[in-house]
Amino acid sequence: MPRILILWVWLWVGWGAAPVTAGAWPREEGTTFVSFGGNVALFGGATRPVHYDPMIYVEHGLTPRLTFGIDGYTADAGTAGSLFAWIRLPWRPGDGGDVWAASTGLGTTLLPDGTHEATTRLGLHWGRGLESGWLALDAQGQLGVTRLSHQAKVEGTWGRKLTPQLTGLLQGQTGYGLSGDLYAKLGASVVWHATEALDLRIGLTRAMTGDRGGGLTLEGWWRF
Repeated sequence: MPRILILWVWLWVGWGAAPVTAGAWPREEGTTFVSFGGNVALFGGATRPVHYDPMIYVEHGLTPRLTFGIDGYTADAGTAGSLFAWIRLPWRPGDGGDVWAASTGLGTTLLPDGTHEATTRLGLHWGRGLESGWLALDAQGQLGVTRLSHQAKVEGTWGRKLTPQLTGLLQGQTGYGLSGDLYAKLGASVVWHATEALDLRIGLTRAMTGDRGGGLTLEGWWRF
């Protein structure tokens, strides 16, 4: 499977409910991946669950299996957001090319009333490499340690290599937010492999719930 596909299993930016996640595959030991960006234009009166949603995501391979990361984002016109540190570890080798991993993290969440709460996070990740792409599912839940605020989401991605320089992504997500509101979103994007160290992604995201608005996403991925 091409390196760019392994490095990028699930990218979620501009989705408005959580930061990017990177799927079940571990980061290569001693290497670092940085993602940053957001929606640069909105349409259809987008406010919730799609807005400008700036984010940053960093992960580093501590060992051949253990990946450490930090991620942060804001969403819903700045009324939601979080900052987390986490670790991810494959827990089952799987069959037929399947990869499974579990993750856990600790951070802070911005609540609807403007306060912050220390929050725990658990995740389960699955991926499968295909002949010219991949499939991935990521499930994640968060629970506050003082006020017991909670939210959860499930994400799915189909990625396919289009040319040596371009990769296409089709994405979907559903979950519920801190206020208990259910949401669903769909997206499509193209990744340009600009150099060995830098990729650029441009895409469209459309909310299927809430105001049903959308956004144009621009993002950079840097590896070193």
